[in-house]
Formats: sequence, C-alpha cells, structure tokens
Amino acid sequence: MAVWIWFALAGVLLVAEILTVHLLFASLALAALAAGITNVLGGSLALQSLMFCVFALTSLVVIRPIALRHLKKQVPGSATNVDALLGATAFATTDVDQRGGQVKLSGEIWSANTAGEKILSGERVMVIAIDGATARVKRSKEL
Repeated sequence: MAVWIWFALAGVLLVAEILTVHLLFASLALAALAAGITNVLGGSLALQSLMFCVFALTSLVVIRPIALRHLKKQVPGSATNVDALLGATAFATTDVDQRGGQVKLSGEIWSANTAGEKILSGERVMVIAIDGATARVKRSKEL
C-alpha cells in the first residue's frame, strides 16, 4: 500500500475528529499514522495492518478513556451555565414586576420578572430562577 494513503487517511480522520470532538477519530488517526510510519520503515502490508489494529485498539481502549476523563473534569461543586446564575446579584435597570422589566446580570441586560413584588430601577436583586432568557428575581437583602 502506498504510504500517502495512510497519511491521507490520518488527515481525513483528524478532520473528522475536529468536527466531532469525541477522540474516536483521533485514535484511529493515530493508528493510521503508525501504519504509515511502518510503511516508511519498510514494513510489509501485513505488518502495517497489524500496527494499525494494535494502535487502534490500544488508543481506543486505554488512551481515549483517560483523555476523556481529563477533558471532562469539573471541579466538584462548581456550578455552570444557568446554575451558576442562581443566587447571583443583579441590578434592576428598569422597574421590575410580575409582568417584566430588565436587570443587569453578569454584565449583560436580561429580561426579568418577579413573583409579585415591585422592584424599582437601581435596586439590588437576587436571581431565584431562570426561565429561558428571563431571570426571576426578588429584592436582595444584602446592602
């Protein structure tokens, strides 16, 4: 098999990995690269195929799970996305009531509403829930 086929296969698999980011195609690209190097060093087609299989199995079974654990590692107890906004302090930029209003939350203007109380523009509020792109707020007890 021509060496360029292995390297082209590795390139195609890396492009597929960039599009999916699951480390599946990267593992197979590593195997194709190993087979291509075996070809450059004069290995037979059988040895190239064996190297592809060995590297594919090793990277999929051993390396990929370890890499995925490190990539998806989160600090225990850290909130992300909407959960990170719950309990956050914001400032009313308009009057806010149960029908609506706006608050400045994390440097951005959000639509907001309350559970019935009226909050005046400029008052400090606390986020108690997020419903889509609307923050449910209540008057903050903090000074």
